[in-house]
Amino acid sequence: MIIKRMAGFIRQHDWSAVVIEVLVVIVGLMLAFQMDRWWEQRGEREQEAEYVARLIADIETDLETIAYAIGLASLRKDFADLLMAVAEDPSVAQARPVEFLAAVPQAAFTYSPSLASHTFEDMRSTGNLRLLRNLATKDLLYEYYDFDESQRQFRPLQFMTENQYFELSAGVLSHEQARFIQDQWYVVSPGELDEFEDAAIDQQELTAAVRRFRSRSEMIDWLPELRGLQIDQMVVNEERLLRANEVLQALHNYAEAAN
Repeated sequence: MIIKRMAGFIRQHDWSAVVIEVLVVIVGLMLAFQMDRWWEQRGEREQEAEYVARLIADIETDLETIAYAIGLASLRKDFADLLMAVAEDPSVAQARPVEFLAAVPQAAFTYSPSLASHTFEDMRSTGNLRLLRNLATKDLLYEYYDFDESQRQFRPLQFMTENQYFELSAGVLSHEQARFIQDQWYVVSPGELDEFEDAAIDQQELTAAVRRFRSRSEMIDWLPELRGLQIDQMVVNEERLLRANEVLQALHNYAEAAN
């Protein structure tokens, strides 16, 4: 229809009408393009808000996981300290029998928190990280997950330390003592030993376990390595915690600014 009109105007040499028709077409196309772009941007902003909410939820989960890891490392450092104290003075085990029995197998346990990175990996694999318009926030996310990944290179060293200690400590606890700890607390968590009644521990068997422990000079020599391992776990996870809090604050600020 428009083409026919323009053809008629051209035959009539009505150039002003031609110009008007052309302008109408151009303006119409520009308005249509702007409308499409507005809807596209609106969809992107909604998608961005959803991603930011998911990232916040992931980091909040990480905070709990990392705090738990710090608590575990602190507990296991205390286990190593207890074993070193018992090596010097066997009466320490008599005063803290349950802790001693738990410390023998678990002082070398390590726990590396698994971060909730699904949202970030989704955004990175699909190219949707572009939706985050704040480069500083995006950089913090990269640094946060890159730091976590960089620490994975030290896991073989941690496994080596754990395995060496497991070999050295095998047989210190009797089968009955080992079953007792495994059945009560397969993995002891912070605070779980506080309310346990020490009277349930057989004192003669405890004395025998202490004697076996103190006869293992190589095991005792390895205890400072365990303590250092747990301190390293605490330091790394405290750095993770610091970075997680920084990222979480940046995401909250980002979400508030976008609203």
